Amino acid sequence: MLQVRRLEKTIEGRCVLSIDTLDIEAGEVVAVIGPVGSGKTLLIRLLSGMIPLSGGSIVFDGECISRAGSIRKQIGVLFEEDLLYERQSALANLKFYGQVLYSLPTMSATDALVQVGLGDQGQKPASKLTPSSQRRLAFARVLMGPRRFLLLDQPILRSDLDTQELFTRLIKQMAAEGSAILLTDEDVTWASGCCTRVVELEEGRIANAYTLESAGEGFAPAPERFTPFKVPARNEDRILLYDPNDILYATSRDGKTYLRTDGEEAVTNFTLQELQSRLAGRGFFKAHRAYLVNLQRIKAVIQYTRTSYTLQLDDKQQTLIPLSKQSEKELQELLGY
Repeated sequence: MLQVRRLEKTIEGRCVLSIDTLDIEAGEVVAVIGPVGSGKTLLIRLLSGMIPLSGGSIVFDGECISRAGSIRKQIGVLFEEDLLYERQSALANLKFYGQVLYSLPTMSATDALVQVGLGDQGQKPASKLTPSSQRRLAFARVLMGPRRFLLLDQPILRSDLDTQELFTRLIKQMAAEGSAILLTDEDVTWASGCCTRVVELEEGRIANAYTLESAGEGFAPAPERFTPFKVPARNEDRILLYDPNDILYATSRDGKTYLRTDGEEAVTNFTLQELQSRLAGRGFFKAHRAYLVNLQRIKAVIQYTRTSYTLQLDDKQQTLIPLSKQSEKELQELLGY
């Protein structure tokens, strides 16, 4: 269905993306895995026809994507950003997308909301939805148009575990219906539940590619592919690799980002925003602009005034973490207390 040949993108005289061959057939789910800066998002934009190639070709069903506007309308894209009209309701967001781009009936928007579990929140402004619900609303757009080829850029960003499980089911369902799907992520942990092939991208080049064997209802990579996810940090002359489960919280101060565990504190090279992205789906919550907290280590939510909140953690020091008013609302909806 899709054929990529000798694709190149040059920016300011430097080749930042070079892919010799990449094919995707109907019913396949290909996961492009790589760290920040590896070229994942750039690849999505090139495949969607948003930006021009510097060299090579992208052919979809025998037609060059860059030359055929009608072909691009058969491609559904979920970008890294949700790109929602925040003042408009969830339903109005989908109606605008469906009616302007695809001339779809209103019922398509309603059905899409139901499919992503937002059937009862159609009249709520997008700005009032939780980050996970906003991601669901963005995902709902790709359910409305033609589903022949889907490009999903880091679909589980800012999403909770329920949302990730929902996306897994929807992706497998669309593949079973004949859609060709390419998704990106930083590691294969979540993607292995719905993809059939993995392409590892490093510095704009394919470093490795392999097929996943079916396992029960889904797919799982070979055992050697499951290496523990670690967060690197530095403490004096040591590079420490932390299991996310051992991290109490991450905080930003004096221009640096610190990881805190029960027994020590270490500096990481990641910004708090980058950590939030890397730890998406691993139970971390942005409690405050300067704090990212492990939800599993929260012991209590303490309310001092109508607008003042604090989180108490379960470590020996009973650490207190500031909780913003907006984050408290999101946490309340997330945990249902």
